[in-house]
Amino acid sequence: MNKQGLITALAARREVAGISNAEIALRSGLTERSVRNALSLRGNPQLSSLLALVDALGLELQLAPKGFGEPAATEPGYRPVTTRIGQAVAQAPSPPPGQRRAPPSSS
Repeated sequence: MNKQGLITALAARREVAGISNAEIALRSGLTERSVRNALSLRGNPQLSSLLALVDALGLELQLAPKGFGEPAATEPGYRPVTTRIGQAVAQAPSPPPGQRRAPPSSS
C-alpha cells in the first residue's frame, strides 16, 4: 500500500466510524485543519501525523514484506501465516480431501 492508499483507507475508516475531524483532532493531538488536510485527496501528511491519525481511529499500523499474503507461484497450497510481530511463517499445504497427514516423526 502506498501513502495515498493509506490516506484513503484512513478517510474511509473515519466515514464508517462516523467520527468528525474535530473528534479526531482531539484524540490525535493534531489541529482540526491538519486532520482535514491530511485526510484530503491532496493530503501529504508527515509520518508522525499519519501515526497519530491511525491511533486516533483505533487502528494499528503493521509492516509486512512486499507480496506478503500472495500465493507463492511455485508452491501450490502455500499460505503465509502472520505472527504477533508480523513475520511470515511457512505453513505446509493442506492434504487433499480424504487423506490424513502423517504425524511428525520423532528422531
